[in-house]
Amino acid sequence: MAEGTRDVAVITGASSGIGMASSLRFAEKGYDVVLAARRQEELDKVAVQCEAMGVSALTVVADTTDAKAVHALAEAAIKKYGRFDVWVNNAGVYLTGKFDDTPLEDMHRVLDVNFFGYVHGSQEALALFRRQGYGTLINVSSVNAAAPQPYVGIYSASKAAVRALDESLRMELRVDGLHQGIHVCTVMPASIDTNIFQNSANYTGKEIQALEPVYDPSYVARQIVRLARHPKRETIIGPAGKLMAMQRAHMPHSYEKRMSRFTRADILSDQPAVMSDGNLFDPIAANRGVRGGWRERRLRADHLNAGIGIGLATAAGLSAGIGYFLFKRRQHS
Repeated sequence: MAEGTRDVAVITGASSGIGMASSLRFAEKGYDVVLAARRQEELDKVAVQCEAMGVSALTVVADTTDAKAVHALAEAAIKKYGRFDVWVNNAGVYLTGKFDDTPLEDMHRVLDVNFFGYVHGSQEALALFRRQGYGTLINVSSVNAAAPQPYVGIYSASKAAVRALDESLRMELRVDGLHQGIHVCTVMPASIDTNIFQNSANYTGKEIQALEPVYDPSYVARQIVRLARHPKRETIIGPAGKLMAMQRAHMPHSYEKRMSRFTRADILSDQPAVMSDGNLFDPIAANRGVRGGWRERRLRADHLNAGIGIGLATAAGLSAGIGYFLFKRRQHS
């Protein structure tokens, strides 16, 4: 197909990790792609790989905390392709540390990137989608939006804010009668093998590890591209994440107790680390590519999925039992 006849996807945070994996997956499925991130050199490398699949790729350097830069990103996409059909807000940063030990400036930055960056992207995407009458906005949140963890409270809060925003946006579209053509999807990945942990702002004094079990970024990318064709309200990616969210919803005290013990033992290594703001304010050139190498060092999720599935089935049965009990209790009250 010639340029201009294919669907067009805009992806922020496209230079590495989930954003890079998603960009390549969109290209593989025949989308022209608009790639945005803070590192031009890395964007160019992703663009070359996408174009090798026979599609067109446009790169735009943008810090999503800058509303003007995000507007320029949308305008560049429209100028080149006349429109875009999918917008993926994915650019994000990670912050690890006890609440009392974390600089306030760093907390603000996490919210600026992980929440207001998404606000800026959502504004641009929905403005065009309303004019077009169609389009799909996909916001990459985290399972921590549904099941927070110790040491990542501000990160979890930023991702929960995205989830709440998306729910409100879906209702506004419904009020305006636009929900049939315009979709807002929330993606909540579990622990993924990217370099987000190496890039993390870190105020724990220990090196950060990916929480086990670890899933492949291509697993997330496949789900994101599928949502572009078959939108869903919310998608938790990874059976382990679904189990966490279910336990948090139905057994919050037990979840908090177990996660408090499990996280400290699992997310912090024995190796010391210098206190650092990571890539919050500036990119880190050393950490590149789709994967972070955690699946070679940590427990791989694909070895656990059968057991996690049994856990999910057990939790689902418990949930159904609780629902039935509450229903019968209301009948007799």
